[in-house]
Amino acid sequence: MLREFLVIDMNKKKIKMFVLVGLLIISCFMISGCNIQKLLKKTIINEIENRYIEYSQNITVEDIEQALIEGSNIAKSCTVAIRVIKSGGIITTTESLGSGVIVKRTKNYDNTYHYLVVTNRHVTGTNANAKFSVYLDNDNYISASLIRYDSTYDLALISFDSGILLNVATFCEEELNIGQYAIAVGSPYDIESFYNTVTIGAISCPQRMIQEEDLNGKMVNNTFVQHDAAINSGNSGGGLYDIYGRLIGINTWKLVGDPGDNFEGLNFAIPSTVVYTTFESYLKND
Repeated sequence: MLREFLVIDMNKKKIKMFVLVGLLIISCFMISGCNIQKLLKKTIINEIENRYIEYSQNITVEDIEQALIEGSNIAKSCTVAIRVIKSGGIITTTESLGSGVIVKRTKNYDNTYHYLVVTNRHVTGTNANAKFSVYLDNDNYISASLIRYDSTYDLALISFDSGILLNVATFCEEELNIGQYAIAVGSPYDIESFYNTVTIGAISCPQRMIQEEDLNGKMVNNTFVQHDAAINSGNSGGGLYDIYGRLIGINTWKLVGDPGDNFEGLNFAIPSTVVYTTFESYLKND
């Protein structure tokens, strides 16, 4: 390897060329007993050394796949579907379908369980007199009630009772990073046909600031987790989880744009930290 340096003397208009022979440097490494195996682990591109990661043990593709399988199963076990029937008069009724995440479980005196479920406000609406139900697969619809909704973030909290022991989501307390796995679970389009569908992607931006209109029509700056795990209508209120099955967000919306824009993978979830802060008084242990 040769490197050439040009030194220009502007006064004497002379050019001096100095040549450094890289072979001498290589010889020094060999004489000093440099471990050539370590050098081979590094790649030089445009004289920039790429970083590499050494693991204490070998990780195979099968290991990653198994971790995703286990994380997905945990995520599915604490995600439910939601149906809301809203009456608009004597004749008119509308049906809203979405998903939700079980965030708390307490035991009733009759040995049944009382559950709290986080979902989106645009799924539940704000009318507590609407007919709410939670779907647990196999035509199992359970009556539910609206407990509270938030006016700033698109969040709502519902409750239901059941004799079935269901899993409760674990909130992720670690900082999110770009590129880490994101597992979305929800019931898109038809809650019975596609109950708890799993899609997998990556975190695109852990904290994306978006200006939006709150329930009162005021413009507010809200933070979202941007990711590219596929979500569709019906995923609203469903969970976004990490590879360990811990809750990192509540899927809320996706950027679609105008016809012909062809936007893909621009999906947004309300961070689990915001969810916990919003409903902290309900989620604390009694």
